[in-house]
Amino acid sequence: MKLEERERIDGTDITIGRRVYYSSGTPSISPRWAAEYREGTGRQVCVNLDTGSKLEARRKALALFAKLEDGKPHVADTRLGLEEVVDAYFSFVKARGVARKTEWKYRADLDKLKTFCKEQRVTLALRFGRETFYRYREWLVNQGYEPKTVYAALTLCKQVFKWGHAEGRLHEYRLVSTKLAKAKARPQPCFTLEQVEKLINATSGVEQAVIATLAYAGLRIGEAEQMLWQDVRLGENGSGMFHVRLGGSNGTTKDKDARFVPIHPRIRPLIAALDKSGDHVFPDIRERQLLQRVKALCAELKFPKASEFKLHSFRHHFASLCANHQVAYRKALAWLGHSDSSILQLYYHLTDDDSQAAMKALAGEGFCPPKLSTPVVPFEGNLRAIGQSKIENESQTEAGQQVTKLPTGVTERAGFEPARRFKPPTAFPVLLLRPLGHLSNDGQFSRCSPVGLRPADEKVVWRLFKGNRRREGRGNVASGVS
Repeated sequence: MKLEERERIDGTDITIGRRVYYSSGTPSISPRWAAEYREGTGRQVCVNLDTGSKLEARRKALALFAKLEDGKPHVADTRLGLEEVVDAYFSFVKARGVARKTEWKYRADLDKLKTFCKEQRVTLALRFGRETFYRYREWLVNQGYEPKTVYAALTLCKQVFKWGHAEGRLHEYRLVSTKLAKAKARPQPCFTLEQVEKLINATSGVEQAVIATLAYAGLRIGEAEQMLWQDVRLGENGSGMFHVRLGGSNGTTKDKDARFVPIHPRIRPLIAALDKSGDHVFPDIRERQLLQRVKALCAELKFPKASEFKLHSFRHHFASLCANHQVAYRKALAWLGHSDSSILQLYYHLTDDDSQAAMKALAGEGFCPPKLSTPVVPFEGNLRAIGQSKIENESQTEAGQQVTKLPTGVTERAGFEPARRFKPPTAFPVLLLRPLGHLSNDGQFSRCSPVGLRPADEKVVWRLFKGNRRREGRGNVASGVS
């Protein structure tokens, strides 16, 4: 709406002024004041205040604002800057108490978004729509980021604007119709069982024990670093259990839940031989130093693609080991500390040896294809399709041929079914039937002997039918149909 003498009421989102009307192209200014504001959906509204006093118009505008704020969501600001929304969302994420690494990840992805908007000169949040979103995706690809990184940055971008709309800062969520194809993760390296044993045999002491624990318990390196002796239970009969409750950045595990992992017989003697004078099971073990040591050992042992192996590759090995030994999904998830079974699909690696062994087990010893004792009869529908159907090519029986030969040149009144002998029910010996001449071949009534009737009763029935024929004066009396 066009207003003259516009004035913004302090502390509100309402503007007052005099409306401008046009009549035949000539503008005219109303003597009364009006208030202009935006609803929660962003729609602009203009209300007539019915007063010619500016002071009264201010008072009514404040009353209108109080009425709108009572039970009404915050009116979105169309001039809100994009960086302001991004920074507000990051403050919201930090206030939730996320892990330190998660906070770094959010900051890095949000900095990408802010850099793109500066280059494209997108300053207002309402200007970031679907077209800008897909240009942001193209910009990330051109920057050389991996597909999984691009997918994470775009997902976070949608979260920012969705949060802004939910908080009432943005009057609409313009990215609601945008779709993202989930990116596939890059193939991750995974140690084989033979490689793990070579690494264990090439080390000793604490280093040997921690490598065996990563490979046969599936622990994260942070969980192994913070493992305490009070969390290790070694049974007398060769059993044992790890109580994994530390390893994350906030004094807990990454998934915020403690779990129990049975101690594999391969690593139990290595754990039992360690010095128990300190608090930690693996003292002086640090992630960076251990990773460098593992990479050096992989190069010395001449593993293929030795530089690509990580400490997390031991965790992949443990998940694959569980899958190849038919460990139930729920047990494997409990040991690994995950709630989503899709992570096992990411961790699982099928080696050639495991694949060959599974195929041999499927075949069994002395496997040979079974011999059929009787030939399989082909399906009739297939025979009909290739013109070899017995139903269509073989002659039918004599009775079937007679049925298919319909009578021609014979009218219905001449008859289409042979005459039948009438057998009246024994319970009604005096039943009178109306003649149906059109159903007989010869039009003549054939005398019948009712079943179960005495000869005297038969004569009575016959006389009744003859008398009925004479009274009606018809020439034919049809036989009844039983």
